[in-house]
Amino acid sequence: MFYLKGDLITDGQRHKDKVVGILNGKIVCVRDTPLSNDAEVYETNGVICPGFVDLHIHGVSGFDFMDSAEAFGEIAKKLPRFGVTSFLATSRTSERQDLIDFLESSEGFTGLPSCAQLLGVHIEGPWISPEYPGAQKKSLIRTLTAEEAENVLLPFSDIISIITLAPEEAGDFPLFEKLRSKGICLSAGHTNASLEEIEAAITYGLTQTTHTFNAMSPVHHRTPGTAAAALYFDELTCEVIPDGQHVHPRMIELLFKVKGREKMILISDCTGYNDLKDGEYSCRGKDLIKTGHKVTLKGGALAGSAITLDKGVKYVVEHCGISLEDAVYMASRGPLAATGKSASKGKIKEGYDADIVVLNQDLSVEATMINGEIAYRK
Repeated sequence: MFYLKGDLITDGQRHKDKVVGILNGKIVCVRDTPLSNDAEVYETNGVICPGFVDLHIHGVSGFDFMDSAEAFGEIAKKLPRFGVTSFLATSRTSERQDLIDFLESSEGFTGLPSCAQLLGVHIEGPWISPEYPGAQKKSLIRTLTAEEAENVLLPFSDIISIITLAPEEAGDFPLFEKLRSKGICLSAGHTNASLEEIEAAITYGLTQTTHTFNAMSPVHHRTPGTAAAALYFDELTCEVIPDGQHVHPRMIELLFKVKGREKMILISDCTGYNDLKDGEYSCRGKDLIKTGHKVTLKGGALAGSAITLDKGVKYVVEHCGISLEDAVYMASRGPLAATGKSASKGKIKEGYDADIVVLNQDLSVEATMINGEIAYRK
């Protein structure tokens, strides 16, 4: 057994000067003092937190999940540097066979020691609105059909956690019920749906909104769209990209005031360009411009983000009036709860997996632990 010693945050609360006992990949106790004076103790002046969970990430440090099966391992190795201990591999709008290849790669990835853990996949497109493609390839956007659900999605239902789609384009709401019965979360994104269409979709199982305020019909006082529905309906849990580019900090603060930490999720939506220097690039068939944390197509459309989840936590604390306790919840426990994966992760509590991130006082990542093993140390 060994111990982490310092302040800790769990379940949105800070606890001063605690020791966390770790053995065989599990948290075995949280105490004021160690059980044994002979045990190894890692002491920090920062704060001990549950490991971050990124539900919407396409890649990192030059790799994209849709590049190849090998990319899964490369990304999983790199994520602990950013405090991420678990993730959903996220796709993009693609040809049918490319999506199947991505799903097969996901299903075949068995994980690696001391690497971030794959919890499932997030399918983003191709069943979205051509009115709000964002950086998705418009020519590949299509309508979700019963045939495609039966032959592409349901065979992989054990690995699919979230599907982002445009409800108004689905055409067959009973399909939603079938997907939800398999434990798949449905999220409105890249959508031109009205508030009324979102309300109807909720009755068939819609539970989330994807990168809220981006690539969706807006808040409008006469014709409220998906962004307005995200704020209005308590049933919806809302992703947000906290990078200072996608959403104004006051709008993030507004979303938090309305939804609270229980219904708001911090995501990176990182597209793998976080380590690129500023400049112009041609990547994966797209002409991109990177400036700081901002990545755009040459036409100006945002192309995902260039932040990682640790940067998002720091951003909302420093710019959005959100406490570190709430920010950590929205990057750890909240994502797990939204996808039904919180049984053994997301808390600093006896019996839970020892997936932990230690943040310095400047909120940078000091160390990351996965299954009780140090996966990253600054």
